[in-house]
Amino acid sequence: MRRGEQRKLYVAILAAGKAKRMNSNRSKVLHEVAGKPLLFFPLKVAKSLNPEKIFVVVGGPFMDQIVDFLKDEPVEIVVQEEPKGTGDAVKRLEKHIGGEEADLFVMPGDAPLLTEKTAKELVEFHRSRGAYATVLTAEVPDPTGYGRIVRSVGDRILMIVEEADAFPEEKAIKEVNSGMYVFYVPVLFQYIHEIRPDNRQGEYYLTDIIEILQRRMGNVFAHKIEDWEEILGVNTREQLGIVNRIMLKRIINYMLENGVSMVDPDKVYIEAEVKIGRDVTLYPFVALLGKTEIGDNSVIGPGIVLKDKRVKANSIIFSLSDLEEN
Repeated sequence: MRRGEQRKLYVAILAAGKAKRMNSNRSKVLHEVAGKPLLFFPLKVAKSLNPEKIFVVVGGPFMDQIVDFLKDEPVEIVVQEEPKGTGDAVKRLEKHIGGEEADLFVMPGDAPLLTEKTAKELVEFHRSRGAYATVLTAEVPDPTGYGRIVRSVGDRILMIVEEADAFPEEKAIKEVNSGMYVFYVPVLFQYIHEIRPDNRQGEYYLTDIIEILQRRMGNVFAHKIEDWEEILGVNTREQLGIVNRIMLKRIINYMLENGVSMVDPDKVYIEAEVKIGRDVTLYPFVALLGKTEIGDNSVIGPGIVLKDKRVKANSIIFSLSDLEEN
């Protein structure tokens, strides 16, 4: 393997968790952020990488819901019959790509804030280092619940220690694992069978492969990003609300930068697939949902809620009757 070598790229999205803390009759990855299921966003990032194939690992009581959501997507479903952890989930891919001269990008299905730019930079970093494994990391204000990054020298990693298994000095580390990795496939599947469920959860942690590869092969790296919000995942409804606020702020800022005026940006709600033309003005308490499109030079008045509507250019909408005339 040579540094900078171009190889096939595969993507695996892990979506087989139980998510008991959501207390829901719906899969965690189908709960919505900015009007779209959580899984929509990592899938969008995966597509932007133009991989050979996208795998989605599913399992658990809500598996059928996820499969139904993905029925029209260009993905291959991989079933994890029992929830034995992320290491076991990735092991299921061996029969699909094991032995190929390729890289595998692994990402969770419940982390919607990763940007396409960061994903591409992670792959480029991995290949430029001639790495066998690269972990996306960030320093977070409160690392509680995250696996801690124990570094070696420079960008190299010794191991990732899970919160439940960390000593006090390890818990003090603020650089954490995002759950997003790029692996060199031949080496990954050569050593993934060495992972053991020797932890309090009795699961096969994918994080353990980092220490195994570092010990066996070396060339295991961390790619740390500045914007720690990109790695935020969702395990509770409180976290879902936090991620929703961040996503809405991104959407609002994008619209402002691209020619949309808002009388009070903090009082406007815009979902992920909404399209707005230039020189549109939005008044407070406007909510634009679904696949709504607003034409150039339009004005949307206070309190208007539009879902899957198309508003022609130069329209002025201050009541539902204005919308009907439009």
